[in-house]
Amino acid sequence: MIRIIGGKYRGRKLKVFPGNDVRPTSDQVREALFNLLSPLLNWDNMVVLDLYAGSGALGLEALSRGAKKAVFVEASRKHMTILKQNIELFSLEQTKFELAQEKAARWISRFADPGQQCLAFLDPPFSSNEYNLILEKLGLTPAIRTGSLIVVESNQTREILFPENMDLLKHRRYGTVSLDILRKC
Repeated sequence: MIRIIGGKYRGRKLKVFPGNDVRPTSDQVREALFNLLSPLLNWDNMVVLDLYAGSGALGLEALSRGAKKAVFVEASRKHMTILKQNIELFSLEQTKFELAQEKAARWISRFADPGQQCLAFLDPPFSSNEYNLILEKLGLTPAIRTGSLIVVESNQTREILFPENMDLLKHRRYGTVSLDILRKC
């Protein structure tokens, strides 16, 4: 069981898919992440991209804190079912979210410029070898504007190559989880 830890929807519990297919970001790591992010951005104007949405915890946490809109990208049909149920728990207006059931790499290629900087959460399964591919695509697409933030959650056994046009702003470790906050330049 995970819950929203801050903002308007604080304390609301989220459903998660049973088993090891999805590894939701723990409450403790999510709280630390959002404490790191808050001084770096203005939630009111932020479009959030939850690229491996799973339960939607990261995108819903951002909406709870006042993000303008969240785009949830999830390839798995069974995880999309749970994600939709979690979104329904919040009774969100249609303008506050968008759902995309497809692979993150393909979705990024078609992402339309939101007209502003955005915040992208890159949190694939730790066994995934898509980290470098997705970071490269985020670095190349003009829809991800200069100044946008990218959060990479990984385990410490993975070597991730950050694109040359991204600056590492913060790096933190929480047990076996690493958080890297990048800014596109």
